[in-house]
Amino acid sequence: MNDDAKGGRPAYFVAPWDLDRRLACVPAAPEDGSVVLVESHAKGRALPWNRKKLVLVLSAMRHFAAELERDGYDVEIVNAPSYAEGIRRHVAARGSTKVVALVPREEGLAKGLAKAEGTLGAPLELHDDGGEGGHFLLSRADALAWAATQKPAKNATQVWRQDRFYAFMRKRTGWLMEDGKPVGGKYSFDADNRKPAKGVRPPDARRFPPDAITREVMERVAKWPGLWGDVEGFAWPVTRAQALEALDHFVRERAPSFGPYQDAMLRGEPFMWHALLSVAMNLSLLHPREVCESALRAYEDGAMPLASCEGFLRQVMGWREFMRLVYLARGAEAMREANTLGASRPLPAFFWEPEKTDMACLREAVTTVRDEGYAHHIQRLMVLGNFALLAGVKPIELSHWFWAGFVDAYEWVELPNVHGMALYADDTFTTKPYAASASYIHKMSDHCRGCAYDRTKRTGEDACPFNALFWSFLAEHRELLSRNYRIRGLFRTWERWDEAERQAIRDRAEGFLASLEPAEASRGVDDYE
Repeated sequence: MNDDAKGGRPAYFVAPWDLDRRLACVPAAPEDGSVVLVESHAKGRALPWNRKKLVLVLSAMRHFAAELERDGYDVEIVNAPSYAEGIRRHVAARGSTKVVALVPREEGLAKGLAKAEGTLGAPLELHDDGGEGGHFLLSRADALAWAATQKPAKNATQVWRQDRFYAFMRKRTGWLMEDGKPVGGKYSFDADNRKPAKGVRPPDARRFPPDAITREVMERVAKWPGLWGDVEGFAWPVTRAQALEALDHFVRERAPSFGPYQDAMLRGEPFMWHALLSVAMNLSLLHPREVCESALRAYEDGAMPLASCEGFLRQVMGWREFMRLVYLARGAEAMREANTLGASRPLPAFFWEPEKTDMACLREAVTTVRDEGYAHHIQRLMVLGNFALLAGVKPIELSHWFWAGFVDAYEWVELPNVHGMALYADDTFTTKPYAASASYIHKMSDHCRGCAYDRTKRTGEDACPFNALFWSFLAEHRELLSRNYRIRGLFRTWERWDEAERQAIRDRAEGFLASLEPAEASRGVDDYE
C-alpha cells in the first residue's frame, strides 16, 4: 500500500507506556488509522538510564508494533530527536487528518506535545488516560474532583491522605466491601503483614528469557555509552501474553504468602514474594482492574488470605492510584522544587557504585537495582530512601536516580514516592518522615549478620551509621518534627541521654557523612520533548 492510499486517516500516537490495544490511543481496527511509536533521542539522553530499563521499554514497543502489524495495522516506529518530531514525520508521510493520543502521564511529554501543537501537521486530539478508554481506574476529572474535596486538618500540612483515598476507592469499586462496610471490619490489615522471613524462602519468580526481538534490542543498548548496568540477564515480560502469565504465576505461586512477608528482606532474594507486576502495569501490558480482580478471585477461592488480598489491593488501587492523583493535583514542577527539610547533600557515589559502601543493606539494595532494575518497596523506602532522608540528600538527585534505575519507574509514580513518601520533602500528602535506625532493618532482614558495622552501637567507628544518623536527624529537625504526634515521643529517649552521649552521636553522624564520596554530577532533565 503506498502513502497516498494510506492518507486521509487519523494517526494514533502510542506513547512507550500505552501498550494496550484497549486504550483510546490505539485504533479499534486497521482501517481506522495508522499507528506511530517514537524513540525520542531527548528522552534517551535525559538520564543515565539502567540498560535493562531501556531494553524493557524498547523491546515492549517493538513487540507491540509487531503484534499490530500481524493483524494488518499500518505501524511505524520512528527514531527522532523528540516525540513531537517523530509524530510530525509520520503525519507528513501518511497525510494524516489528525493525531489521536492519550494525555501523557509524564509532564515532560505533555509539555512537549503542547508546545508542538499546531506544528504536527494535523490537529491533536487527546483522550483521558484514566477511566473508560484509559489505563487508570479513575479519570483525571474524577481524581481531581476527589482531590478538591480534601482540606488539611487544623495545624496540619497534609492536604491529601492515602487512607482517606483508599476508603473512597474501596467504596467506589465495592471491592472487599459488604453492606457498605469493609470485609473483616477494617480497611487495612497492614499490621498483619509485617512478618520477617525467618527460616523460609520465597518461590522462584517467573522470568522470561529474551526472544529474537529482545536480543536485538539488547545488542543495541549494550553499545550505548553513558548508561548504567548491563543488558545480560534481562528477563522481564515484554508482551501482553507474558504479562498475563506473570499475573497468573503470582496468583498461583506467590500470592498465598505475599501478605505476611511483603516487608521482609533476605540477602540474595531480590524479589521475595512480591508480584513483580508493576513493570507490566506501568507499560499498560496489564490493567490495574484485571490485576485487582485476579487477586479478588484468589481470595474468594480461598487461595489468598484476606490480609494478603487487602494489602495487595491497597498497593494497586490505593497507593498507585493515589500517587497518580497527587502527581496531577500537586503538579510535577511544585513537587520537584519542594524541600521541606532543606536537604542539600549530593547523592553519594555508592548509589551508582555499590562497592563503595560497606553497609551490607545498602550494598545489597543498590546492587539489586543495578543488576535487575528492581528492588521491592521496603528496600526502596526503608533502606535506600531512609538513608537518603537521614543523610539529607537533595531530593531531586535521589528522584533522578530512582527514575533512571528502576524498570518500573516513571516520573508520575517515582516523584511523589521519592519526594513525599521517602524524603518528606513534600509534606502535602504524607503524615511523617519514614525514618528508622538499624533495629528496623535487623528486624525485617538478615542483612546485619556479617555486616562491617555493629547494629547495636550508636557511637564509635564500628557503629552502624543508621543509628547515629537517625538520632542526629531527629535532633536537627526537632522544631518541626516534635510537633508531629507520630514522632514526638522519640524525643523523650533523646533527652534521657546526657550531653556527652548526644554529642558523640552527632560526631559519629557528622564523621560518617563527611566520609561519603559524592557522585559525579549527572545530567538530569525533567522536561523533555
